[in-house]
Amino acid sequence: MDSLYISRVVIKNYRNFKDLDVNLQHKSVIVGENNIGKTNFIRALQLILDPSLSDEDRMLSESDFNDSIENPMENNQEILIQIYISNYRRNVAVMTMLSDATVLDDEGNEALLLSYKFFPHIDNFGNKEYQYEVYMRDDMSRKFGSRERKYLNIKVIKALRDVEADLRNSKKSPVKKMLDDYKISKEVLENIASEYKECGDRVLNLDEINDMTMHINERFSEILGNHDYDISLQAMEVDPTRVLGSLKMLMANRSVSDSSLGLDNILYISLVLQMLKDKTVPTFVSGIEYSELLTKENSEILGECYIPNAGGNYVLGTDISEENYAALYTFMTDNGHGNNAVTLLAIEEPEAHLHPVYQRLIYKDVINRNGFPILLTTHSTHITSVAPIKSLVHLHQESGSTVAHSTASMPMIDGEFLDVERYLDVKRGEIFLGKGVILVEGIAEEYIIPKFAELIGKPLDEKGIVVCNINCTNFKPYMKMLKSLSIPYSVITDGDFYIENTEDGEESTRNYHVMEKDVKDNDTCGSLGMENAIKTFEALNDSVPENTDLALHFSERGYFIGKYTFEVDMMECASTEDGERAFIDTFNQLVESSRKQNNFKNRLRNQDYEFCLRRIEDQRVGKGRFAQIFSGKCVADNCPDYVKNAIEYIYTKVDE
Repeated sequence: MDSLYISRVVIKNYRNFKDLDVNLQHKSVIVGENNIGKTNFIRALQLILDPSLSDEDRMLSESDFNDSIENPMENNQEILIQIYISNYRRNVAVMTMLSDATVLDDEGNEALLLSYKFFPHIDNFGNKEYQYEVYMRDDMSRKFGSRERKYLNIKVIKALRDVEADLRNSKKSPVKKMLDDYKISKEVLENIASEYKECGDRVLNLDEINDMTMHINERFSEILGNHDYDISLQAMEVDPTRVLGSLKMLMANRSVSDSSLGLDNILYISLVLQMLKDKTVPTFVSGIEYSELLTKENSEILGECYIPNAGGNYVLGTDISEENYAALYTFMTDNGHGNNAVTLLAIEEPEAHLHPVYQRLIYKDVINRNGFPILLTTHSTHITSVAPIKSLVHLHQESGSTVAHSTASMPMIDGEFLDVERYLDVKRGEIFLGKGVILVEGIAEEYIIPKFAELIGKPLDEKGIVVCNINCTNFKPYMKMLKSLSIPYSVITDGDFYIENTEDGEESTRNYHVMEKDVKDNDTCGSLGMENAIKTFEALNDSVPENTDLALHFSERGYFIGKYTFEVDMMECASTEDGERAFIDTFNQLVESSRKQNNFKNRLRNQDYEFCLRRIEDQRVGKGRFAQIFSGKCVADNCPDYVKNAIEYIYTKVDE
């Protein structure tokens, strides 16, 4: 069962956020372009939950107000941050300590509400002064301070982190904090310190060391003259309280300072994850503590789960049944080992300095193998490509302020979630980081449409527009997702024109490999692309009215349908010599046979486009290879009108 987590965040007037209200999951991935407010989102949570912040850190200033507010402090504006904590009843300590924070959420479920407010205060003399309060619920008399943060807090791993320095720092290092959990005997440490001192004294008594020290002092005295400063050497740390802090972490027998930044980052995140792990059931119990636990009720479970080692202590077995582990968890909780504190983990840009493979590995570890709540901010398409769809929070700008939309509240059924996740590879992961998206059927469109956009003077990269190939025509779940995230989109799809053949006494069949010019008077024609569009919009509760111009109706909604297939549509509109040559030169580059080359050229000039398409689809060529080369040869004349209209549409939407 998942632990407690932040289920909702409300931010008003703070930095990028004028009025933000977003729902989160137990594990959430926050995405968005640079300077959109991902770090400020985490900072808002820190103002309430971070025990490392001082009073001065929590005191804001005029520059912390949203830029849309003129003279905020003169006009008595306030900054308000609220977080809702769900699923908290599992932790008895949190439930007890923060009972005054209990409210009902929008769905009628109990949650904890914690608030931060920065506001003007009028003193007894009529003077205005801004101050802040951190409190429970909406009652500023119910303080949420350092005492409460011992039970509920946040740990932030910053994007610009100095991993090596933190590992060296005896106070900040996760290693030191994990060692503290073991409660190593002071007597043992004193004995070790004494042995350190004996070894150190032997080093200091070496004649070579004494000679060097003498010369250092002589040189120092020559520079300063007479003085009372005596230069000496210390061999080792001998203070018992600092023995553990003197330990140095190695990786492959080398100092972490000699390791790559990427590996150091993975190591650091791994240490933090281990530090925050639920330690209700310890993996190691000293012999003294074990004896004390044996005096407690139901202590027989200890013998079922722990194994004695050579040092007279006990280690947790590796093959414990679920039933025994549950009993042990209950026993340890009842006897003071309960995980009283809950730390929420926020990692800014876990991809820093990491190879793409490592990015995916660290993400999967963070998300899939840890039961505590986690927030990630990222720019990595490699992370968004493997993140569960329901975990994403998209930050973007609307009307000069940053807003957030969460996939957690998307109106999608489970099958649709699976469909989208199945096709979200690294390229498709870019859709969460773009300002706009063009959804297309296949790889040919993915290669060529960005080039068409350049040729018509509307390059996609300049607007942050991404072409997303979904490898099918099931656009509905993607449209739902993008609409929920408030990401502008357009759809480009084939018309798949067909003639329906009906023979007496037989079921009708459809021939898709024909052109409109081949239609006879008694033929029934249709467009599979139009039929799919009608079904899609009806499923989206946007029914198509009767007696309407379908092409216009769909294009007004960002859905653009060709006549035939993408390749045939490009051939048909290529009316110039340059447009024709782009096809011929591409085919000639891929096919060596002069006979086939001439045949393709003649068929193209005779407008036998379906034949040409079949030659392109030949396994020795393929649409993908053809499109890849064609994208470097095509001209504006090759761009069909519906594609041009789709590009212009998304351009306009991004600018709104």
